[in-house]
Amino acid sequence: MAYAPLPALDDLSNREWNELTSNLEKTINLCQQLGLLHVYPTKPCPKMHNNWYLGACSTALDECKWRCRTCKSSRSLRKDTFFEDSRLTLQQILDLMMYWCQGLDSHKFIRRNIQILGDATIVDWKNFMRDLCLEYFIRNSVVIGGVNHVVEIDESAWTKRKYHRGRRVGTQWVFGGIDRDTRECFAVLVGRRDPPTLIPLIHQFILPGTTIYSDRWPAYNLINNEIYGPKRYIRQTVNHSVNFVDPITGTKISSNSSDRISRLSNLPSINLNLNDNIGSCTITLITSPLHFFFN
Repeated sequence: MAYAPLPALDDLSNREWNELTSNLEKTINLCQQLGLLHVYPTKPCPKMHNNWYLGACSTALDECKWRCRTCKSSRSLRKDTFFEDSRLTLQQILDLMMYWCQGLDSHKFIRRNIQILGDATIVDWKNFMRDLCLEYFIRNSVVIGGVNHVVEIDESAWTKRKYHRGRRVGTQWVFGGIDRDTRECFAVLVGRRDPPTLIPLIHQFILPGTTIYSDRWPAYNLINNEIYGPKRYIRQTVNHSVNFVDPITGTKISSNSSDRISRLSNLPSINLNLNDNIGSCTITLITSPLHFFFN
């Protein structure tokens, strides 16, 4: 099937994006063009026929199903895709991801523009998208910083959820950092938040000469301690229990490092297979910052 060239999503206005998903047919075509939905089923029907066509179905959420011409069996359009277990419409899912990437994700905005009314649903999807981004950084961390660069570091308790239904499947501490200039990031799973754990990771992922912004977690006091090597960083701090901007130095640190890493980073196009209780899922980062889709 031939498709018109897909425009760069970073260059789209909201009006242009809405035109791409203005009706169900256009939305399905867009998803197929992006590889989010199958152009043709990859598996035969239960009787081993492979003679599918996409037919109308008034009772299906997407108003159509794959149907076998030979035995008349049917299969959901979403079978074996990222959308399979969701009860949201395709337009709602795509809009939610696009607006989240742009930071337009207040509950009021989502309820009004995407018609997702349940706060729990909104929270679960936002957490799930954040978790997928963190999965990427954990598997693809890079060395960041350098002279005249500012890097924010922080630790965060990362609670993973099964698919996007909110059920927690485990809590894990993550230590990470983001370069304010390049938006490059690193994220590492850690079992402890003590100096012997965090200081070597700082040395591993942050170049000498970097200005490091951190809170006053005691482990960070040893960043320039002689025990761990000569002074190599310029460190500025803020006390989160009092404020998020140091009143003397003006140092400002994000209140949620994992969300900042997830939303603001520049990511290349990648393919990442996740099989940790959420099924096989490929993340394709179409553009930056974080205009990503899933299949």
